[in-house]
Amino acid sequence: MKATAESEIELGELLQRLVNRISHRLQGKSFAIMNDASVTVPQVILLYRVIHEKLHKPSELARSLGMSGPAVSQMLDRLFQLDLIARLESPKDRRQRLVTATPKAKALCARIANARSAEYAQGVAHLSAPLRAEFNDVLARVLGELDAADAKIGCDDAADE
Repeated sequence: MKATAESEIELGELLQRLVNRISHRLQGKSFAIMNDASVTVPQVILLYRVIHEKLHKPSELARSLGMSGPAVSQMLDRLFQLDLIARLESPKDRRQRLVTATPKAKALCARIANARSAEYAQGVAHLSAPLRAEFNDVLARVLGELDAADAKIGCDDAADE
C-alpha cells in the first residue's frame, strides 16, 4: 500500500484531472453569462463568499481569499458599480463598512451555478449509467462527510464557490 502522503497527492492529481476534464472542455454558457455580466472568475468567487456569509468587512474578505486589501477593494468597487454588492454601515462600528450581495448578484450566481451544473453533467454524460449512478453516490457520501467534518470544527461550507 502506498504511503499516505503519496496517496493524497495521487488523489489530488486525480481530482484535478477530473475537474479539468469536465469543466474546461465544455465552458461555454457559464463563461458567456459571466461575460455578459462583465464579471471575472475572481469576482464571482468573491460574490459566492459574500452571498454565503451574508455581511463582510472588506479586510476579512481579503484575508479569507488570500488577497491583498487593495485588490479586494478594487473588486468590490467594480461589483458596486455593477449593482452586485451593497455597502452598509456596521451596526457595531459606524466607521466600518460592510458589504452584502444584492438580489441581482444572487440571481447572477444562481444562473452561473445552473450553467456550470449542466456543463459538468454534460462532461460525464458519456459514462455508463451504472458508473454515473455509482459516481453520484460516492460524491454524495464524500460531500456528506466533508459537511460533517466542517460542522464539527465550525467551518463555513465553501462548496458553493
